[in-house]
Amino acid sequence: MILALLILLTFQFLGEGTVALLNLFIPGPVLGMVYFFIALVLWPPLKEKVEALSRFMNAHLALFFVPAGVGIIDYFDLFGRYGWAMAITLIVSTLITLGVTAWFFNLLLKMHPEQEPKHD
Repeated sequence: MILALLILLTFQFLGEGTVALLNLFIPGPVLGMVYFFIALVLWPPLKEKVEALSRFMNAHLALFFVPAGVGIIDYFDLFGRYGWAMAITLIVSTLITLGVTAWFFNLLLKMHPEQEPKHD
């Protein structure tokens, strides 16, 4: 499992380094995941090396949210000042996402009507 962790951290480091060198606008870990995906496509045996660690991390995914939750406490005073604005932004963005998803799903159904689900 240590080798698998080293592999994942290497890809994160590559992403962070690329962002720092090229001054890109996307987060380094996201670019690292893109690199990791490309490596998985080009070299399928890599999947076997990281699979056990991936299963372990998925099983304990909730623990990875604890630092983010603790970090929110540092900015708790902002919720008092901007709580309504954050709540409205969250609700509006969720509704927009739902609307766009439904619209796109309907578009796909129109493009492939033979695959439309049958209702009882």
